[in-house]
Amino acid sequence: MCENCFRQLKFSSDNRTKYLKTPDIDKVFIAGDYEDLLLAKLIKKFKYDFIIDLGPLLARFLITFWRGQNYYLNKNNFNPLLVPIPLSKRRKKWRGFNQSEILATELSAYFAYPLVFNLIRVKHRAPQAELNEIERLENIQGIFSWTGENLNGKDVILVDDVVTSGATLNEAAKILRANGAGEIYALVLAKG
Repeated sequence: MCENCFRQLKFSSDNRTKYLKTPDIDKVFIAGDYEDLLLAKLIKKFKYDFIIDLGPLLARFLITFWRGQNYYLNKNNFNPLLVPIPLSKRRKKWRGFNQSEILATELSAYFAYPLVFNLIRVKHRAPQAELNEIERLENIQGIFSWTGENLNGKDVILVDDVVTSGATLNEAAKILRANGAGEIYALVLAKG
């Protein structure tokens, strides 16, 4: 993708987060919007056409967005853990990679935030994208587990590619809270 095309990607306005159901998350940050056809196409090619080389490009978009969140970047001692939303073993084997891990790895390298993989998916379920809102809430319950030590008040940023209802992010946040997390944020590429 050339620089000119990259600059055509649009950042979203913050007002779309009010429609998310994420009571266990302190703030959700959404870099772009799935209505941006270019961004949606890149995400789909990354996830469903398995074009892993798009990961760093999409991470660059996320990094550019996060650099604009000055309040959090300049907050004293802000050094959160980055936690990618995990895939089930079956889905990761099918895709060959976890798109959230790729995004989180790039963010970690750029901002020097510690990256941890202790949030695991313990159940394989139908993809959330195929379900309505009520089905999403039922489908996602009890699918995550934390395998690390107690977080002892450490702040966390959950990283994912797309958020729709917020059910997946919120379920992950519940597990993190139960294991001692401080403030929990979510950072995603787009609102679908």
